[in-house]
Amino acid sequence: DRDEFVSDIIRSYRVANGILHNPKSDRRTTEGIFHVAEGGLPIPDDKKAVPKAVFAALLRRALQPNRELMRLPFTASQADQAETLVSLYIRPVICPEVPGFIPEQSMETRFFVPGNLVCNLDFVESIFGNAGDPNLPENDAALDPEHWSGHTGCVILAPHLVKTLTKKELGLPSWEDATERQRRDGMCWKYEDEFYNEGNAFKITARDSTGVIVTVIGDNYFGYCKKEVKTQISFAANLFGLAEEEHAGGALVFPRYDLAGEYDSTLHRREHTHTFQEAAGLFPDVMDVKPEGYAVDRKHPDILFVPEDAKFEIDAQRISWNYGGKAQTLKLLLGHSYLLPSGFRIHLEKPVGNRAWRLIGTRPEGTLCHKPCTVSGGGKSEI
Repeated sequence: DRDEFVSDIIRSYRVANGILHNPKSDRRTTEGIFHVAEGGLPIPDDKKAVPKAVFAALLRRALQPNRELMRLPFTASQADQAETLVSLYIRPVICPEVPGFIPEQSMETRFFVPGNLVCNLDFVESIFGNAGDPNLPENDAALDPEHWSGHTGCVILAPHLVKTLTKKELGLPSWEDATERQRRDGMCWKYEDEFYNEGNAFKITARDSTGVIVTVIGDNYFGYCKKEVKTQISFAANLFGLAEEEHAGGALVFPRYDLAGEYDSTLHRREHTHTFQEAAGLFPDVMDVKPEGYAVDRKHPDILFVPEDAKFEIDAQRISWNYGGKAQTLKLLLGHSYLLPSGFRIHLEKPVGNRAWRLIGTRPEGTLCHKPCTVSGGGKSEI
């Protein structure tokens, strides 16, 4: 019954087009926040390595938020407020469907957040959707082996871990007993009251080659929730194989020309160009050759193969050539593609801006512009 909700970590407002959330942490910091539990897969050198027992202790405390953090905003104005964890189940796609080769493959990821942070789930759901109640058989990934990639993720939001747990009580060694890497990563203490990660926000992940990944996020910055789903997609894609992580991208680029209203292919033939008879002999399974000296694609009737001396005229709406000592013609149709023996493709198109209809030619030799991976801001969208 209210249009706003305010707590120590979030301010939410009902506005005309939805809900506006202003979290306490509204920007990211990347320095020293990425922690990985030891065991399982190797840990990159730029991440902080954490003993398994310490991860277990953090996981245990992550699932024990305080009552204030557990309060559900929807019941904020009631005398008896609900205090609960909230869950969201999503099925992000790992590999799109390729008809005849592979069905769509998706992993499963389950979020658990204290009631106060239901706004984070609102944000995640708006990006990755909602896979429904995971307790219902129709939503159970294990009962859908054709589309489940075999990978399971879990994300637990636990901002209450920051500045509440000391390194010593979590079981980290003292400076004297620590390894060189533990000293470098700050995974040890000189003073007994030192907070874990020096009291700063962090996220810690445990994962192995069986495809299970569990992450605890000690912050309420929305972006870390989105970033973690993308990280788990990459994790699953790497284990699944035959799939690339989300940042990969590219395009197959073919030069295209405005040929105006007429095009005579004999004026642009190379000395050793291909002939219609040669093409028909090479592709009898593809080309249905007609007596007039042209052919139609057997699977796609809007693709026509015309001889090397074909002339295209928009005003007359025709294609003409010589075959068998006689002049042959074909009606020039919208929505059809006409291929010369060289592979050069011609079609009708009306450019934007109310300009006249044009003949458009596309070269058969393309350039593959592919970027296998990049970082944010690395120019993927430009490709």
